[in-house]
Amino acid sequence: MELKNKWQSFRTYLSELKVGKTNLEDILTKILIFVFFIVLIPLLFSSNKSGTSLNMKKGSIAPKKVVAPFNFFILKTKEELKKERDENAAKVPFYFSYNDSITRAATGKLHAVISYILNKNIPVFDDVGSNSTADSFFTVLKNELQEQFLFNFSSGSLQILSDIFNDPKRLESFKEAAALAEKLEKEGILSLSLAEINRPNVVVRRKGIEEPLAPQNRRDLPAVNKVLENKLLESFDVNQALIINYFFAQILTPNLIYEQKFTRAAVEQAIAEVAVTKDMVYENERIVDANERIDADIFQKLYSLKAAQIERGRREGGFQDIIAYLAKMMLLAAVLLIAGLYLFSFRKKIFNNNKMLFMISLILMLEFVLAALISGPLNWHTYVIPVTIVSMLLAILVDSGIAFVATVVVALVLGGIQGGGYDIALMTMVSGMVAIFSVHKMRTRNQVFKAIVFIAAAYLWVLITLTALRYDSLLEASKIFVYFLLPNAVLSPFLTFMLLGVFEKLFDITTDVTLLELSDMNHPLLKKLAMEAPGTFHHSMVVGNLAERAAKAIGANSLLARVGSYYHDVGKMEKPEYFVENQMDADNRHTQLAASMSALILTSHVKNGIEMAAAAGIPKRIRDFIPEHHGTSTMDFFYKKALENAGETQVNEADFRYQGPKPQSRETAIVMLADSVEAATRSIKNPTPNKIRAFVEELVDKKFRMGELDECDLTLRDLKQIVDAFMPVLYGVFQHRIEYPDQENKKGQSKPRSKNEKNDKNGHSNSSGASKNTAEPKAV
Repeated sequence: MELKNKWQSFRTYLSELKVGKTNLEDILTKILIFVFFIVLIPLLFSSNKSGTSLNMKKGSIAPKKVVAPFNFFILKTKEELKKERDENAAKVPFYFSYNDSITRAATGKLHAVISYILNKNIPVFDDVGSNSTADSFFTVLKNELQEQFLFNFSSGSLQILSDIFNDPKRLESFKEAAALAEKLEKEGILSLSLAEINRPNVVVRRKGIEEPLAPQNRRDLPAVNKVLENKLLESFDVNQALIINYFFAQILTPNLIYEQKFTRAAVEQAIAEVAVTKDMVYENERIVDANERIDADIFQKLYSLKAAQIERGRREGGFQDIIAYLAKMMLLAAVLLIAGLYLFSFRKKIFNNNKMLFMISLILMLEFVLAALISGPLNWHTYVIPVTIVSMLLAILVDSGIAFVATVVVALVLGGIQGGGYDIALMTMVSGMVAIFSVHKMRTRNQVFKAIVFIAAAYLWVLITLTALRYDSLLEASKIFVYFLLPNAVLSPFLTFMLLGVFEKLFDITTDVTLLELSDMNHPLLKKLAMEAPGTFHHSMVVGNLAERAAKAIGANSLLARVGSYYHDVGKMEKPEYFVENQMDADNRHTQLAASMSALILTSHVKNGIEMAAAAGIPKRIRDFIPEHHGTSTMDFFYKKALENAGETQVNEADFRYQGPKPQSRETAIVMLADSVEAATRSIKNPTPNKIRAFVEELVDKKFRMGELDECDLTLRDLKQIVDAFMPVLYGVFQHRIEYPDQENKKGQSKPRSKNEKNDKNGHSNSSGASKNTAEPKAV
């Protein structure tokens, strides 16, 4: 706890040290993120891959003549190495050791069990199946064999065996089979299944002497059982043969023990003996001429030259690795500087938000760690790297512009620092942009399937393009697509959507998918609002329609504006009867309260709303609508009432003002205007389109002049478009309805009320002299 307090004090100290328009803590945080990237990312990727990457590719035209500066060996390709290693490994035999003690134990047990049963002089029983004396005898014999020889044989099988032993001819045949079983045991039974022996040679080590085991002499237990079965069927029926074979199976044991470690070591030794080089290029030997097409052999020579230069530099200077590492840092610093300048110039809010920068950095680092694992320890094809994860995550969590810049960063890092070259850079750029397009207007989680199709198509397009340019085999390209790129295209979107929920929770990000879930009228908080404050619920729905239409008109997030409208007044559930839209025809409760108390009740719904929304798990982006849709506006009705009752000098205006903050986004500002318009326009008598529009323009202009819109990005042009967007919705709400004859008669028969006969629901007269703007004590 003490350490935590000290850390907090240190952060406070740094935040108080101003540097221009920011503070030292903010600057140090950004520097730390930058240093973290340029130090760690070069360490993730081996220097060999980036060092040996070539500008010249197979099938391309050499831009210059290349001559060998010194003697060097030509490295074998991966395919050649694999083929030769597989061939060498295939020559390694499976090694087995002959265990003489197992043989003696098995043959001794065979003789002992047979002798024991024969020495019992088993009597001949009549009708053995129903003879209780016979059953008892064979049960005792079974138990004795189990105790003395660990021999498991049922009493029923022993009864069948006794019939064979009591017949001299069949007993002789049994002894011949036993002799064969003993012979097979002594010749050797493999402990490894024949199906697992997938190389041609097998060697048996007997007392240090290695002897090859011919294929016809290789037998595992199933093979031995088959040999015995064939022998037994010559003299016995099928049932008796099965019983006797089971008898031998209880005794015979594998005695050729597979030496797994020795065999594996021999395989590894054989693989290690394969040379990694195949030929030599001598000093001053021409490797390729200018304007000559680079075939596979020339490319391998160029690749080998690059590797030899790196190795030579290490031997001679010892600083090659350090220089390569510094070069990577410089390259990465340049890439990050471009991304940083973009954020500073065009995404100031994100650049100033260190929490958002940290999230973007974490997503990028996740991509680079996956790339390092796949190309390093796993040694998989670079096309397996899920390069579209960054593009999709940032397009959904932030915006398409940030996602594009991050895609460029990933492409440059994987193509340059990681050593993937032009192929992976191009693949990342094209597939990343397509992935951004497929998810940038994410409305359902089913769009994952759309992303799969789009990404797979982008991969295929780039692969075919590169294959055609280099005159490579279309068959090989098809294999690459099926084995690497197609699984990548399928798994990347699924992995993205699994990670999406994690980042939403960790950084309190609200995506369009979450907004759609929150817009469901079955959400517990909305259902409770509809039950406990139906007037407020209806008001919120109308505000939602107004806000959505206005947001679309100015290019704001219409879904966010609509969902924010649904939850902006949830705090009114605490005391719904004190808000005019829920009072119906009941008396206005504020008539019995002091103006200060009424103002306190109205302002409390903001605090209550924030607490209710937080308890219900509503994201902060939506909770911001609750205080910001009121901003710092004044409750004019109750403020004027307080002035009338107490005099101007005794009333503090701050007590009748909402605490704010003012709207910080275009969406919350739109909801503020929609809320004010929806509430106030209901007081217009005999509404007409011109009257409604004039009234709305006056309300919007008032909010503007009061400074409530100073902290959001709305322009005067936006305000004009917002008013235009409000009009169709308001015309629909106040559309003229024809009065039927009965209604007209009743209207004519009704007596006009006197001015003081009955007050309206707010405690004020509805006479013609009443101000149209004071008909409802609802703060706007």
